[in-house]
Amino acid sequence: MANVAQYRVGLILPLKKTRNGRMQELLMSQDMGIHFIHIDLDVVTSAQNFLDMYGPLDAILHKLAHDMVFEPLGDAAAIRNMQIIRELTSLHPNIPFIDPLESVWVLTDRAAVSRMLESVPGSLFHLPRHAILDSAAAKASIVSQVHAGLFPLPVLAKSLEACGASSFPQSWLSSPFFVTGTDASHVMKRTSLPDLSSSAATVEFNTQVPFPTLAAFETFQAIGRAIQATTGLSLFGFDVIVAAKTNHLVVVDVNYFPSFKEMTDFSAMLRAHVRSVIETHTL
Repeated sequence: MANVAQYRVGLILPLKKTRNGRMQELLMSQDMGIHFIHIDLDVVTSAQNFLDMYGPLDAILHKLAHDMVFEPLGDAAAIRNMQIIRELTSLHPNIPFIDPLESVWVLTDRAAVSRMLESVPGSLFHLPRHAILDSAAAKASIVSQVHAGLFPLPVLAKSLEACGASSFPQSWLSSPFFVTGTDASHVMKRTSLPDLSSSAATVEFNTQVPFPTLAAFETFQAIGRAIQATTGLSLFGFDVIVAAKTNHLVVVDVNYFPSFKEMTDFSAMLRAHVRSVIETHTL
């Protein structure tokens, strides 16, 4: 790789997350001239200390969504970490963050995600019926609608904070779609529970339901590009469900920097994307 420019990229994520195989692969290799350096904010005391410990960086790749969620909730560690990051961006505004903090922030709040998806131009997808329960009155209203059959069951409840819980039950065919950069994408089939009817004597499981066609896959790509254009994000995933009666595509979740564990070529794709960001930024 002697003829390829070498870049040092800070990787901000908790120490425990560096122990999985995917992150180990990134940190132990300098393939394609990209050297990832793990940055543990738990041991950093200031922006200057950050620079003293980790040296000059060409870019910063981060998983700060957790801190971005818990900072306004008063979490001391999150407040300290985000203050260090703000000081760092003030001292060195030319270091590109992947992705920009203001773009990632949108995905930390489900109400903001809903508003963002509603603003995506075109009619490529639908949103699920939803309600934001931010007051006792809002809760009472939705309960009465459920009782009246105006808001049909099942209902899935999630916290407004995107990092508020680690998992939720799911009862549909969900197609996670991953986006890295502007071109790379991957779609993965996830197993699903069938629709259940209270009047059914038996329930038959059919695991041979056809996967979305090439045309649907191309629509997924178009949805990804539309979300990308709206948010400015380059590393994200989104879940799509297919409505049984209408075949409408419904986007039910968007998340920043997911595990990408289904992508066998993730390391190469990420390194190529990081290089592109750095070299475009320095033009």
